[in-house]
Amino acid sequence: MEAFEDSLAYCHARVGDTLKVAVAVDGSKVSKKALDLGIALANKERHPDEATLDLLHVTMDQNAPIFLSPEHIEKECELRMTKLNVNVTSKFHVLAKPEGQSVTQVLAAESESQKVDLLVVGATGLKLEQGEVHADSFAVMGQTADGSLHRSDVSVAIVKATSYEMDGELGAMTFLVATDHSPSARLAFALCVSKLATSKDTVHIYVNRENDGSPNSAPDEVLKEYKQVCEAKGLSCVTHLGRDHTTSVADDILKLARDAEADVLMLGTNGHVGTEIIGSVSLKCARTSKCTTIVVKDPRM
Repeated sequence: MEAFEDSLAYCHARVGDTLKVAVAVDGSKVSKKALDLGIALANKERHPDEATLDLLHVTMDQNAPIFLSPEHIEKECELRMTKLNVNVTSKFHVLAKPEGQSVTQVLAAESESQKVDLLVVGATGLKLEQGEVHADSFAVMGQTADGSLHRSDVSVAIVKATSYEMDGELGAMTFLVATDHSPSARLAFALCVSKLATSKDTVHIYVNRENDGSPNSAPDEVLKEYKQVCEAKGLSCVTHLGRDHTTSVADDILKLARDAEADVLMLGTNGHVGTEIIGSVSLKCARTSKCTTIVVKDPRM
């Protein structure tokens, strides 16, 4: 259990008492779903210890129509929170995009300067919705979402058009944590059980069986440890053991996410800014999952 204690302690030291969630909002339909997820994670019923919600809007076109102006988008966000009748501490930020920088770089810099724990972005944005680019131009995700995965140390939640509706969810949520028991995977689990999940929620844990002498060669013992941590925190836990090695780990995880009707799929990755590396399993799940996928970055690696 020492590895779990280290991961939980590091998660608490990094996040602190206050969970800080940021949402990129650009007026697109998917960014509105991203806002709902941010509200669902940061509202005071879920986090009475003052979780915060930063709404990040990057301005790119001074001649944009009025419904895409920062003022209009801020008002839409306010109305959304009023309609959902949730108590959440939020702040709207208008960010200029300097020439030569991408939206991803602006969001990453702001998230890192604000010490955000989780950046929530829509998988696609306005360009796709407005027909300025074709869907074939993307591997499911737009440049901002894909860039946030590769070029930021901040953990990222990718919200899909197919993600379950949150509507400021105050009730139960279903989390699926897929783990190989690496430090980054344990950090993803620690974030889930210590900062995101509550006693109303259900946490599913997936471990794949390996035959390479790693901890996953004895997955039953690994799953037992995860379940003990969940139970100690008063969380409902369901464990899952894969696989028969006729399918990929990513495909097993994606199938389980569908079967469990997971609201949120969580994975860890060692990739961080500078190397632009992200694990192949995490990347495939983020790109092809039909539900929201949170990729937790471990800056220690």
